[in-house]
Amino acid sequence: MKIWQIKNRPKTLILSDEELIIAIKKGLLKGEDVLISTELEEEVAIKDTVYEIYLRKQD
Repeated sequence: MKIWQIKNRPKTLILSDEELIIAIKKGLLKGEDVLISTELEEEVAIKDTVYEIYLRKQD
C-alpha cells in the first residue's frame, strides 16, 4: 500500500491509494494537486499519474 501526501496541505493528511482515489472522485483533489510519497523520487501532479483516469470520470 502506498502512502500519499498532498503538497501544500496539512502534513497530517496522509492517504492510502484507496483514499486518494475516493478524494479525486469526490472532487476534493484536482489534477494540479501535487503528490508526495517516499516511493517517488520527485513530486508529481495528479494529472501526470495513473490516477488521472479518475479525473476524467469527473467530467
